Amino acid sequence: MQMMKKAERILWASTATVGVLLAAGCGGGGGGGGDSRVSFDASALIANEANNVITQTYSDLNTRAGLLLTAVQALADGDATEAELDAAQAAWRNTRVPWETSEGFLFGPVDALGVDPAIDSWPLNTPDLKAYLAANPNTTQQDIENAGDDLRGFHAMEWLLFGLDDDGQDNNDMAVADLINQTGAINYLVALAQAFQAQTQLLADSWTTDFNGNGAYADDVANPGPGQLFASQSAVVEELVNGVIGIASEVGAAKIADPFGTSIGQADTSQVESQYSWNSLTDFHNNIQSVLNVYTGKRGFDPDTDTVSAGLNGLYAFVAAHDQALAQRVYDEIIAAQSRIALIKGDGDDSSTEITGDAKPFREQILNEAGRALIEDAIDAVLMLATTLETEVLPLVANTDFAG
Repeated sequence: MQMMKKAERILWASTATVGVLLAAGCGGGGGGGGDSRVSFDASALIANEANNVITQTYSDLNTRAGLLLTAVQALADGDATEAELDAAQAAWRNTRVPWETSEGFLFGPVDALGVDPAIDSWPLNTPDLKAYLAANPNTTQQDIENAGDDLRGFHAMEWLLFGLDDDGQDNNDMAVADLINQTGAINYLVALAQAFQAQTQLLADSWTTDFNGNGAYADDVANPGPGQLFASQSAVVEELVNGVIGIASEVGAAKIADPFGTSIGQADTSQVESQYSWNSLTDFHNNIQSVLNVYTGKRGFDPDTDTVSAGLNGLYAFVAAHDQALAQRVYDEIIAAQSRIALIKGDGDDSSTEITGDAKPFREQILNEAGRALIEDAIDAVLMLATTLETEVLPLVANTDFAG
C-alpha cells in the first residue's frame, strides 16, 4: 500500500470470488445490457445528494473535529486524568464516523484541496513521527501544516491517544502517563487537532460557502448545465456512481485484502488501518455505509428502521427507473457486505462491529484460520457489490436520457 491511502484502486478478487465475478458479468438480473433508453430527471436526486448527504456529512465532520480539539485541549491542562483520556478517545472515534462515511464521494474539494491526504494518510510513519516529536517539543499548528502527510491527521492522533505496547497489546491504560511524561507529546497532539480542524473547516466551507472563489461547490453539483463545472446531470450521476464503486473496490481489494495477504504467513498487521484504536472493522462498515447513504439518498440510513424507496432521491431511484429488481439487488448486496464485515470479529453478531466479550479485532483475525474464513467471506461480499455497481449500474448512465 502506498503512503497515500487513496492509492490506485484495483479490483482484486480471491479465488472464491472469481466465479461470482464472472457470473455477475454474464447477465442474469438485468442492468445496463438492454437497448431501450430511459428518460430520467435527476435534478431532485442531485440536489438531495449534494445538500443533504454530502454537505451535511462534511458539516458533521467539522463539528466533531471541533469537539475532538476541545477534548484534546483538556489533556493539556497539566493534570490529565483517565476520564479526560477516555473522552478524547471517544471524540476521536466519533470524528472518524462522518469521515469514513464520506469516502463514497471523494471528489471535488476534498481531492483538489488535498484534504484527504492531510487528514487520513496511512500507513503512519512511526519512526519519523517519534523523531519529529523528539526534535520539536513545542510543535505549533503551523508546524503541523508544514509537516509531511504521514506525520499528521487521524492516525498520528490515534497513535498518541491509544498506542500499543511493543508486543501489540492494548496500552490504553498507560496512555495518559505516556502523554504527560513524553516531552512535547501534548503540544504535538494539540497542534495535530488544531491543524485537523482547520482542514475540516476548509472542506465544509468549500461545499457551503466558497470553493476557490467560485461560490459553494454544492451549488455547482446541484445545478449542472452548459458552461457549469458539471455540464450535465449525466456527469454528476456518473461521478456519484464512480464514487461508490471506488470505495467498495478499495475496501475489498485494499483495506481488507492487503493486510489479509494470501496466507497467515503473508498477513501483515502493519497495514491494518486504525489498528491502534481497534477501529478497523468500524471503518470498513462506515465505508460501506457511505455507499448505503449515497445509494438510498439518506445520510445515516438504518436498514432496521428505514425503508429504501425512490422517494428518498438516492441512486436507488435512478437504478429503479431502469430495473426495479436490480435496484433491490444492489441494496441487498450493500446490506450483505456490512453484515459480513461485522461477522469478522467472530462473535456471531452481524449487527455491530463493537469489540466486546469474545469478539476479536481485525488485526488479530487475519492471523487465525477461523478469522480468515470470515474475512474471505467479507471480501467476496464487498467485491460482489463493487462488481455489480461497475458492470450493471454504471452502464445505465450511458443508457439514460437525462433532463439536463
